[in-house]
Amino acid sequence: MKISLIFPRRREQVHGMWPPLGIITLGTVLRDLGHQVRCHDTSFDPDLERVKRELFAFRPELVGLSTLTDFFPAAAELTRYAKSLGATTVMGGPHPTIAPRESLEAIPELDYTVMGEGEKTLSLLLDPNLAPAEIAGLAFRRRSEVKVNAPRPAEVDMDSLPIPDRDLLDVNPIYLKSRAINLHVSRGCPYRCRFCQPTLERLFGKKVKYRSPALVVEELKLLHRKYNITDFFFHDDIFTTNRGWLSDLVDAISAAGLNRLRYVVNSRVDTFDENTARLLRAMGCYYVLFGIESGSQKVLDSLDKGATVEQARQAFALCRNWGFRTHAYVILASPEEDAETLRETEALVEELKPHTVHISICTPLLGTRLAEECQKKGMSNLSDLSDLDYYLKRNRAGQLPLALPGLTYEQVLQSRSRILKRRRLRVFADNLRELGRDFRRDPDPGKFIFRYTFYRKMRHYFG
Repeated sequence: MKISLIFPRRREQVHGMWPPLGIITLGTVLRDLGHQVRCHDTSFDPDLERVKRELFAFRPELVGLSTLTDFFPAAAELTRYAKSLGATTVMGGPHPTIAPRESLEAIPELDYTVMGEGEKTLSLLLDPNLAPAEIAGLAFRRRSEVKVNAPRPAEVDMDSLPIPDRDLLDVNPIYLKSRAINLHVSRGCPYRCRFCQPTLERLFGKKVKYRSPALVVEELKLLHRKYNITDFFFHDDIFTTNRGWLSDLVDAISAAGLNRLRYVVNSRVDTFDENTARLLRAMGCYYVLFGIESGSQKVLDSLDKGATVEQARQAFALCRNWGFRTHAYVILASPEEDAETLRETEALVEELKPHTVHISICTPLLGTRLAEECQKKGMSNLSDLSDLDYYLKRNRAGQLPLALPGLTYEQVLQSRSRILKRRRLRVFADNLRELGRDFRRDPDPGKFIFRYTFYRKMRHYFG
């Protein structure tokens, strides 16, 4: 069967220039089952016309889209176009997992939604001997009625998944120009942050699943040999939770001589200690990303972050001692935010001095505990999906996603500007040094220009 899988991220929504490994992994699974698969990513496109042209030329029999809530309008547009070509249409990812029935009801041209991990469910859907009603994790139409089957247990063994074939992705050559690439070696998150859970649990289950160190090393070797990749981002929610697995992985990477390469990881301030720093340094890690979220303990507690401001100070101090570059994720305008807590966050970022900063605006995403609570309290200002705005860049109404007494859109915008302005000179100098190091290691003008463009395009992400 001819299958097209699409990640409908619009260019103005890009907040991390990394390939969509979800559809690439799924595409590799389906390709190995004998299907003809193409994967499409719209991250570099100003609109959806290029992908529409490719669908028209390829004429797939099935089109699958993986979508977050903020991508849903684009996913709906592509679903309607795919149906006009006569394709069976399927949608998966966080939004359809949380709202399988609502997604089908919103898009008459959508045939199926997949809840949770999609590899097994979609493979079974393609089995002509099975009826949709027999497949767990699937929602579908039966005449004019929407049927939602029982959820599929989070049963995927990470070692059973193939190494994603990135050549299936249409824009893979663009991503490879940076000589940096992402990989997933785990699924799930054990923490209970209100702005995220229980969405991740419904996607991947409550237990975090890990790929064995031997297979991680195999993938690293392949990517380094095939694409000459030297920088790797472990794009997992939290890389440093399971100390035993991390220690085994570091041993495997060192034994394979891959600790000469460079690695970036996501961590948490309450999981980062001297032993963690030692392990990460031994494997070749040079950049650690932390979600500090706020400088106010009151705000952190209201988000069920499970970490403290003091732990953030300790983690960043350890990073300075061990020579790691650091990145801080910050969330402004949370339910307990006020002018004083904004000042606390500004002061903490200035004290921690992260090399880069990413600031988003607290947004009650569908299915999260935050959204449910804000809906009950009448705090949400979101009228439809077009209002989603993590960075206060597209909001034409001049209001925050949450209605916060005593706090205005302008105050939050000014706070964000102050944080970024104070960090801008250091961010610029650090990124310039990084570009210089990259050029000395590989004096390819094309790659240098791509990385320079990358830093410019991502300045709202990196501060």
